[in-house]
Amino acid sequence: MTTSLTIRMDNTLKSDAEEFFEDIGMNLTTAITCFFKKCLADGEIPFKLTRQRKEARLAAALAEAKAVAHAPAAPTCNDPDKIEEFMLS
Repeated sequence: MTTSLTIRMDNTLKSDAEEFFEDIGMNLTTAITCFFKKCLADGEIPFKLTRQRKEARLAAALAEAKAVAHAPAAPTCNDPDKIEEFMLS
C-alpha cells in the first residue's frame, strides 16, 4: 500500500533536483523514499546539519565589506556634496 505526500519547495530547487536525480537514474519520489529509508535505518539524518550563529554571519559580512572597500578597483567618492549621488549610482 502507498500513500501520497505533498510538499512545497522553491521552483528552481525542484527543477534542479529533478535534473540531478534524473541524471543518476531516479525520480523525486524514489529519491525522497531513499532519504526516508536511510534516516530510519541509521536513526539519524544522513548528513551534518549546522547553524551558523548570528555573530559569525555578521563577522563574515564585515570581513567581506572590508575586502570590497579596500579592493584596488573599489569606487570612491571624496566630495561630500556628491555622496548621495555616488551611493545611489
